[in-house]
Amino acid sequence: MSAIGRRINLGLVLFVLLSMVGTGGTTVLYQDSASELRSQNQDLRQENAELRGNLDDTRSNLESTRTRVDELEERLETRSEDVDQVATNLNQTEEQLNATQSQLAETQQSLRKSENRVEDLEGTVDDLQDERDNLQDEVDDLESTIGDLEAENEELEDERNELEDKVSDLQDEIDSLESRISSLESDIQDLEDQNQELRDDIETICNRMETPDPTCEDY
Repeated sequence: MSAIGRRINLGLVLFVLLSMVGTGGTTVLYQDSASELRSQNQDLRQENAELRGNLDDTRSNLESTRTRVDELEERLETRSEDVDQVATNLNQTEEQLNATQSQLAETQQSLRKSENRVEDLEGTVDDLQDERDNLQDEVDDLESTIGDLEAENEELEDERNELEDKVSDLQDEIDSLESRISSLESDIQDLEDQNQELRDDIETICNRMETPDPTCEDY
């Protein structure tokens, strides 16, 4: 029974160590990933805010440009002598407007990409949170299992101690019986020696008798 108890204890220790290593390794990986995702998410939010600011500035410039075009058109109607200059300025303004519109389109595209990336990252965060919850459930189950095993181990240790006490008592009884057996064997040997001496004496007496006694027939 002592050997069985030792094998159970060693198996329990290996199980607990493997559980702790597995649980510990999974927790460090989750913390590193979550920290990196939070940092990336913050960078994306800052980039998104900057893009929105640029978009507002661009829209403001666009409105200002449109106002200027209106003013130039009014001057064109009242000052025909400046037609060439106004036309040149108008072309330049239109080029600027086209460039601004192109920049606006690129900004909007970048904004959509950033928003899509934020959505993807938020989905990843949700998945990681679900995984974290599942891992926490597994940890809780393992801790509960460990508690049950520890309680069972304590019961087995108590049983082992009781059995060891019984074995010790039985060993004491065996030692006592062996001592008694040794004493009885010694007594038996002494009695056998005495009986042999008595047989020898009887045989000697029988040999000396002129008329043997019927008892002597056995010697």
